[in-house]
Amino acid sequence: MTSEKYDTIIIGSGISGMTAGIILAKEGEHVLIAEQHAHPGGLTQVYQRAGLTFPTGVHRLGALKTGQPLWYYFNYLGLTGRLSMSSLSEEGFESYHFPDGCFSVPQGHGAYKAKLIRTFPSKAAAIENYFTDMAACVSGIALYNPGITGASPLSSRYTRSVDDYFSDLGINGKLKSILFANNPLFGLSSRECPVMTHFIISDAYLNSSFRLNETNAPFAEALGQSFRSLGGTIKTGSKIDRLLTRDRAVTGVRLSSGKKITAQKIIYSGHPSRLLDLCPPKSFRPVFEKRLKNAENTPGLFGVAMKWEKKNCPVADNDAYIYDNRDVNAHYAGGENQMIFLSALPSGEDATHLAVTALATLSDEDRSRLAAGYNIPGKKIYREIKTGLAEKVMTRIEATFPGAGKQVEIVDTYSPDTFERYTLTPGGTAYGIKKTAQAFMQGIFSPATRLKNLFLTGQSIGFSGIHGAISASVNLCTYFYPEGYLMDKIRKEESL
Repeated sequence: MTSEKYDTIIIGSGISGMTAGIILAKEGEHVLIAEQHAHPGGLTQVYQRAGLTFPTGVHRLGALKTGQPLWYYFNYLGLTGRLSMSSLSEEGFESYHFPDGCFSVPQGHGAYKAKLIRTFPSKAAAIENYFTDMAACVSGIALYNPGITGASPLSSRYTRSVDDYFSDLGINGKLKSILFANNPLFGLSSRECPVMTHFIISDAYLNSSFRLNETNAPFAEALGQSFRSLGGTIKTGSKIDRLLTRDRAVTGVRLSSGKKITAQKIIYSGHPSRLLDLCPPKSFRPVFEKRLKNAENTPGLFGVAMKWEKKNCPVADNDAYIYDNRDVNAHYAGGENQMIFLSALPSGEDATHLAVTALATLSDEDRSRLAAGYNIPGKKIYREIKTGLAEKVMTRIEATFPGAGKQVEIVDTYSPDTFERYTLTPGGTAYGIKKTAQAFMQGIFSPATRLKNLFLTGQSIGFSGIHGAISASVNLCTYFYPEGYLMDKIRKEESL
């Protein structure tokens, strides 16, 4: 059998794989993206329930106005003209709900800072310093913002923990709970979270916050259209069970069907721990294998898809976080304290209902019950556990938004086990490998591996979310071209 040949094979068609594919195809490479599932897109895909469209993983995007950080990337990837986006409320794009009150965050650094100072006048100096430090931090990260030229060196003070940083500024109590309430967007407690991670995510959404209208223009389809328009090939139903090697260099892949495909280089966009299953024994040094096996991951989440009456929906133009108390770290302890994140997809003017997703943290006990139930044949017990957890989530939502129970129909549920099966990520991790302040470098993996021609990308290699996954692939692709070449092209694309 004659094998197919490509310049590059990319394993996985999520946002990282698609980004790398588009970049390399724009440079004239013959690129194949291999996807194990029937449809490409990974967690950029959507699904249908009760006549509504729900996202699998993309609930909100930040910094997408012209000239803002993510806009540069979307523009270069050929996405800006293919997507339909709706801005969240300028007055409050996200709201934090505590038992003793609610705080809405306006778009714009200035507006947010002014509101915080009005609310906490005795902490005005600390708040000013917080925003000054945020600006200084992100100005040193060109991969976060391609518009930066001559980025200033990034200070090591931004890799220490948020707890230590807040303590130095005198930020505590209710102010701390508000500033760090967005932690579900990166899956780390303030004790673990590097200041840099918190600043990057906060800065992006303060710049601007959008939702994708996935009914009109699905994100996964836009990525696929852009890649294919450049001559790229996507093969679905193509599960790879082995990387082919010769003389400590990767030469291609073997599909589960037995078919072999060769390439000059392979890019793996999945969770790094899976590499050990794909590569021949002793492909990596023992210390590297140990890092992969022992890497701690951010937690997975329990999801509830809801059909919510549009006229009464409290998250029609903003996202909401519901906390059991002011300790916004409590849900990481594995106990009964819970965080619930609510987000809706845009709908047409004539729509009577919105597709709302609730993402909830799980106690260690509930996580274990779900995992055990999932492995019982027939899945009846697993479905019963999910139903009970969904009712618990709905009770908490009803307590925050009275009357919600009569306005909402639960149409689907999913667990970390669902995501583990679909994405092959340990525990259905939401943001991949942790990069903590206590062991920052241990969570950092180079895009280049010891096996020649094998490269890595994905949010476990970069930072959290869509922005992080894209920048991870951009960082990887800079290895293939002269210094500054790719970032210059990304900046200059704005004039096209």
